[in-house]
Amino acid sequence: MSDPIADRLKREGLWDKLANYLAVEAQMKAKSRDVSGKPYWLTVDPTNFCQLKCPFCPTGAGREVRQKASLRLEHFEHIMDALGPTLIHIDFMNWGEPLLNKDLYAMISMAKRHKIDTMVSTNFNAFSEEAAEKMVRCGLDRLVLSIDGLSQQTYEKYRVGGDYSRVVSHLKMLVAKRRELGAAHPRIAWQFLVFKHNEHEIDLVRETALALGVDEVGITPAYMPFKPGIRENWIPTRREYSMYDAETFPDSPPWQWERARTEKEVEVKVYKEAEKRELCNWPWAGIAINPDGSVSPCCSVEEQEYDFGNFFSGPFMELWNNENYRRARDHVARWVEGKTETLPNSKHACERCFSIGKSRFQMPQSCLDGPKEKIDVAA
Repeated sequence: MSDPIADRLKREGLWDKLANYLAVEAQMKAKSRDVSGKPYWLTVDPTNFCQLKCPFCPTGAGREVRQKASLRLEHFEHIMDALGPTLIHIDFMNWGEPLLNKDLYAMISMAKRHKIDTMVSTNFNAFSEEAAEKMVRCGLDRLVLSIDGLSQQTYEKYRVGGDYSRVVSHLKMLVAKRRELGAAHPRIAWQFLVFKHNEHEIDLVRETALALGVDEVGITPAYMPFKPGIRENWIPTRREYSMYDAETFPDSPPWQWERARTEKEVEVKVYKEAEKRELCNWPWAGIAINPDGSVSPCCSVEEQEYDFGNFFSGPFMELWNNENYRRARDHVARWVEGKTETLPNSKHACERCFSIGKSRFQMPQSCLDGPKEKIDVAA
């Protein structure tokens, strides 16, 4: 069967990226503990601080599980020196608001010189006409706007501290600048996370967003924390827009369930759909780098205590095949094969993970299609 990513890399003559991609895919299929290829997906956090107070985000909730930092341009250049020739895609986002990093557009330009597909996800409260021109000229492929409401009342319920009218104004500004410069990029996506308080607006989201000039609309079930009050106040009543079964939704995470038990393993069932043991691709193909260079197991693990190492502390391949990564690959492989369950008492994030395979990264359509236009890159 044809592989659309490999086909695109061949079509564009990106032979180093193709060779690395095929090697990593083969080693992931074989569930190898050691990997000779480099990750072809990067999630890098330009900042890990934010001006909003979204309640389910560890940053917005003020959990303070990691020291605040902003990624320096010379450090991003170091990342590109090591991974740029083999990377296929970069997400410029994770636990903070990326537009708060003044060097973001220079980083994107640098990534585009390495022929890497790029995406930024933002709350879009901090923007300007000058930033709009930089965003278009830097070559960004895709911009995801997190807008979970069609009025200030519904929007600010989750995006606490955000201003809906300001975000809409910024969207109009960017659409106008893109038109003025005759560019098709960045493609703009409106992401609407569905909660109980905004599900009545679902049927109007697409019409509203497209009228404002966005290119695509995502109406997305939201991940939610396991704690009291979520079931009653946040889970949507429209089941097709929820990942959870409200009747069985737990009030505490599974590692807390084990405190009064003696078993070392526990089969965790917290999601609406029947368990499908799908391989997590992060330990073989993706890497999540924080602003200070620390490396998380994946984009879903925010605590510093679970870091796998630091990108800037030595040769990359020593990090990539250290004991933390090897344990991750071994556990995920055994879990998929049904040879082990979640280990809630483990100090290793992958071994205690009850969402294996559910946070898989997926290549966006732009990675499959490739670039459609050439635009000037900002200096």
